[in-house]
Amino acid sequence: MRNGKGYGFPAKGWLWVGLLLGVSACSVPFNYEVNVLNYADLSGTFTVGQGGISPNPKTVGPVEIQYTPDPRVNLTGVSLDYKVCFTSETPGASFQGNVVYTAYLGGDAGTLFQEANKLAEGTKDVSGLSTGAVCVEGQAQATAAQVQALQSGTFYVGARISGNATSAQEATVRYRTERFLLRLSGTVRP
Repeated sequence: MRNGKGYGFPAKGWLWVGLLLGVSACSVPFNYEVNVLNYADLSGTFTVGQGGISPNPKTVGPVEIQYTPDPRVNLTGVSLDYKVCFTSETPGASFQGNVVYTAYLGGDAGTLFQEANKLAEGTKDVSGLSTGAVCVEGQAQATAAQVQALQSGTFYVGARISGNATSAQEATVRYRTERFLLRLSGTVRP
C-alpha cells in the first residue's frame, strides 16, 4: 500500500478518517412521544336536548405547546393516537344520533380550526350513553404542514365536538380525553 507522503497519513489512515467522517455525517432514527394531556386537561361538558348538542360545535382549545427545537433533529412524520370518552351526567336520559370528535393541529392559534389543520375525525352512535360511556378513538397521520408546525417549536392542538345527537330531556354530557399522544419520527444527527 502506498503512503501519502505529502499528507503525513498512510493510506490506511485515510481510510479511517473517511470512515469517521462518514459516521459523523450519518443520521440516527428518532422516535418520541408527546403526551398532550401533560400540557392541558381536555375535558369538560356540553348539553344535549331535543334541539341537539349545545353548543354545536363545542370547541376545546386551542392549547399552545412550546419547546426549544434541537437543530440536530429533523422530523419526518407525526401520528396521533387518541381516545375520548363521553358519559351522561343526567340519570334516566336517553340519547339518539351521533357525536363527532375532530382533532386539530397547526402552527397558528387563530387559524387552528380550519379544514387544513384537521388531524383526525371519529364518529360514534350515542344511544349507549344511557347505560355507560361511549368512546371515540383512532389514529391519524399529520400533513407536511403539521409536521413543520411541530418542528418550529410552537404548535397548537384542539378539538371540536359536533354531531346530530339528541335527547328527549335536557342532559349534560361529560367528555374526557383519555389519550392524545403525538408520535414523532425522524432523524437526529450526532
